[in-house]
Amino acid sequence: MKFAVLPLLAAWAVTQAGQTAPPPTRDRRGGVAVLRSDGILRPFASFDNDKWQAIWPFGPAPEFPLTLSDVPESWWGRASPAGWQAHTLDGEVRPLPLGNPTLYWVLCSPRVGLKTSHGDPETGPPVPPQPFAKDGVAITGGVPLEPIETIAPDSPDASALIEQLFGELNAAEDKTVRGVRSDTGWRHPLERPAREARPFKLEAWYRSPSGKPGWTVSYIETVRAYDPGPNDQGCGLETLVSGWIHHKDGVLSKRADLRGKITYCDRVGATAMLPFGRMTPRERSYWLFQLSGWENEWYGVAEVGPDKVRHVVEVPVGRCPTGMPRRDLLR
Repeated sequence: MKFAVLPLLAAWAVTQAGQTAPPPTRDRRGGVAVLRSDGILRPFASFDNDKWQAIWPFGPAPEFPLTLSDVPESWWGRASPAGWQAHTLDGEVRPLPLGNPTLYWVLCSPRVGLKTSHGDPETGPPVPPQPFAKDGVAITGGVPLEPIETIAPDSPDASALIEQLFGELNAAEDKTVRGVRSDTGWRHPLERPAREARPFKLEAWYRSPSGKPGWTVSYIETVRAYDPGPNDQGCGLETLVSGWIHHKDGVLSKRADLRGKITYCDRVGATAMLPFGRMTPRERSYWLFQLSGWENEWYGVAEVGPDKVRHVVEVPVGRCPTGMPRRDLLR
């Protein structure tokens, strides 16, 4: 029986020169926006293949556009008002037509967003919690959004990870304690041996492939909690250590980017990640995520390579002055 090679399979066929033709390259341009549970959309980044830029006004707009067609072209970057699709955190994907601009608040900051048919703005609480709940992201440009895996903090893998990282977590805490003392004169009530006798607890672990077979990248959030002191009003000190780690075939890479923060149990000045997903416009893979806390909300895009992470977009969206009665020991 004889078979003919179909033209549609030419990308995989052997050419007349005896070489294998490469698969066609993608050429994608579009944008990314955060989708709130009240249906307000906030564009924050656009991409041209593997080139990224922050978009949309960072602060209050100098002139408020009344309709979608009034939005200045410069606000969109490589995105446009058409072709958006919602990617919700529960895995749903559907078209998302954009409505007119609207004014809304991020923490204590007024911002310009876009109305959509998603959610119901009338059902929100009278005083919304902060950070305001997010339902996912919206993307234009035809790039699929892939999930970022969440590992349960009480899983056997999590316990093994903390054991592997114990030395680096201690080093991150010690560096932070020394830095705060140098900057402010503040001294931790416990010396290093007493601190290291306390365990670190994993609070969040997010993981995905990172560009080459066998490699994975993770973002982790850990805490070492201390008992309240006589003047701590029942809210003891905590050391928060978070950052990026890499594995090759399940083995922890020596390259880790962990940073610490000294705070109290109210966690003034701390931030936590909300990962939205991972996308590959052309050749490189990127995480889309939110970092938020009591005082700040950020949206970010990070290129995740086999053994390093590079932040390509970091957008501060809103902030509030610290209103808690604790001294912020941010480092």
